[in-house]
Amino acid sequence: MWRSTLAVLATVALTAVSVSDAQAQSGEEHPMVGVWSLNLNRSSFEPGPGPRALTRRFGIDDEGYLVSVRATITPAGVPTFAMARARFDGGDYAVWTDAGLYGFLTDGTTPGSTASFEEVNPSTLRLTQKNAEGVVTPLSPNTWEVSEDGNTLTVTTTGTNQNGDEVRNVEVYDRVRN
Repeated sequence: MWRSTLAVLATVALTAVSVSDAQAQSGEEHPMVGVWSLNLNRSSFEPGPGPRALTRRFGIDDEGYLVSVRATITPAGVPTFAMARARFDGGDYAVWTDAGLYGFLTDGTTPGSTASFEEVNPSTLRLTQKNAEGVVTPLSPNTWEVSEDGNTLTVTTTGTNQNGDEVRNVEVYDRVRN
């Protein structure tokens, strides 16, 4: 059941990324561009548990923004999504989540949480997230690195969570080929 829920959620969320065919096929695209599926066998979540499933899609829109969409099935089986449109300039950009979208649709509020992407090198990004009060979240920043062959994305998150637990998550994603 949760796999079909993820498929529906991923289809809806991932179609939100608009990337021209010419750009998607150009040699000038960022190594992050594409669809990535979490490989649960190669990933580790300490203290755990990790998600049941997670898919990410990255594209570069017509204005040069990175568009990031995440569709997740939580350990409890709940589908969630998040979407951000950001530049690699370290600026704060709104993060839309399922809860934030609900608030926007019901009373017009925009999300308060933000994401900031900085390029460490052509294949590595540093992501810093802030809450609605502008405070860096406990498990931020984290590092996103595409392998030399372009087939693996590794997201490393370390820190202390809101419960005071030490966290070390290593999410390993496989590139999804069309």
